[in-house]
Amino acid sequence: MRELLELCGYEPHEIDTESARVGKALGMVGITDEDLPRGKARISTYFDVELSGVRKILGALLKDFTDVVLLREREGVKVAFSFMAPGCQVLGSTMMANHDNVAWVNANYTILIVVSSMFDKGAGLMEAAEKLWLRTGGVAHCGNVKCALGSLALNMVPKPDLAVTSGFLCDTGAKTIGLIQDWFGIPGYYVDCWQDRELREFPYAKRTTSFFAKSLRTLAEDVGKQFGIEITDEMLWRNLSARKKYSQAKERVHELMRHSDPIPMSSTHLHLLFALDEIVLKGDETASLTVALDTLADELLERVNQGIGATPKGAPRVLGVLPTHHSDPRWEHVANEAGIAIAASDFEFSSSQGHDGAGVLDPNDPYDLIGQHLHSAAQQTLGGRLAIVLDACRRLHLDGVLNHYHVGCRYVAGDALPIKNVVTKELGIPVLTFEWDNFDPRSYNHEQYRANLETFLGMMGKEANLPVGPLA
Repeated sequence: MRELLELCGYEPHEIDTESARVGKALGMVGITDEDLPRGKARISTYFDVELSGVRKILGALLKDFTDVVLLREREGVKVAFSFMAPGCQVLGSTMMANHDNVAWVNANYTILIVVSSMFDKGAGLMEAAEKLWLRTGGVAHCGNVKCALGSLALNMVPKPDLAVTSGFLCDTGAKTIGLIQDWFGIPGYYVDCWQDRELREFPYAKRTTSFFAKSLRTLAEDVGKQFGIEITDEMLWRNLSARKKYSQAKERVHELMRHSDPIPMSSTHLHLLFALDEIVLKGDETASLTVALDTLADELLERVNQGIGATPKGAPRVLGVLPTHHSDPRWEHVANEAGIAIAASDFEFSSSQGHDGAGVLDPNDPYDLIGQHLHSAAQQTLGGRLAIVLDACRRLHLDGVLNHYHVGCRYVAGDALPIKNVVTKELGIPVLTFEWDNFDPRSYNHEQYRANLETFLGMMGKEANLPVGPLA
């Protein structure tokens, strides 16, 4: 256990005080001492643990996982569970910073990182959900939904007092909360939203973000009444102010990945950065993560200056459509080993980046600021998303697009063909289109993926240098 925690950036005094808690949390999700060697080997293989910033980020995710699993031991605490509800992380973080009797959980991403990416036991989550109702094969229900249901079915996440979702990403969130209500008797709450945006509203959908701000404020008031707490605008502004420095530090890391040749660390880390935005930070965690990200940026800058990278210099730099894989780092690791540098994901970009807020943002409403996430590529109309993809490829001078689409999601799977057609027509760079499940590790097929990468490299005029056999 000590070696595992050292790999995850725990300080000596933290190892002494937290080892038992981490071990207990791991044991409660079926990870035993026999699994530790495999976990250590996978962490060392797929993540650059020689970088102290990476170790600290892994530690933050492991701590979040531990806190979530052990919530059941805290008496008198009201628990809210959010699923596919962007913006609720900030609201939940503010609640926990000001009220000790409240816990807000957005657990899917850290559960997948710890249980699946680290210990290769993600299949059990999917299978638990499939035993309830969801199916594999032709139906191909989303692995994100399966993680939410499976974690509750396996008692990884303590039964919450409230489950919250929205319909911004797709109707799956609402249907999942309905399933959670039916199977586990947990009351559901739905944040109202508009999905009828038009391309003429691009790049700034003020109508949509203003409506979201009102809906999220109503959620805060309703949860406040149910939990017996109050959330003021001043509390939210303090939280948002702290997150600003954190966001700037994370953007430094992203910029180094986007513009460096070679990329200074493995593309597997792009998901760790994504997951940090999804967890609900507590207390001074925002400040400590800011320090970890600044440290990582400094370490990466030193690598850039020394010409050290995860791929050879001159390797083709590509955009990944959708985030990197949430539960299986083999996808990005193998791509890097083949000589493909995944420099960024389209989900990192937003049409609101760089605007001054005039006529777009209400400077007196913290909920309106939170609502700016609706300008991200993930939540645009198809036309808006295509514009963001084209802009990113042009600005970063990318050599291709790795157009993997999440086959279990009706919302994004339909974008795959238009993305390929538009990028090919407008930019003339290669696009490799193939399906995967962003959350299910069972979607990885080494031989099929190897053939895809060989094809992609050939399209970019490069020779493949792929590992012979599948990775563990």
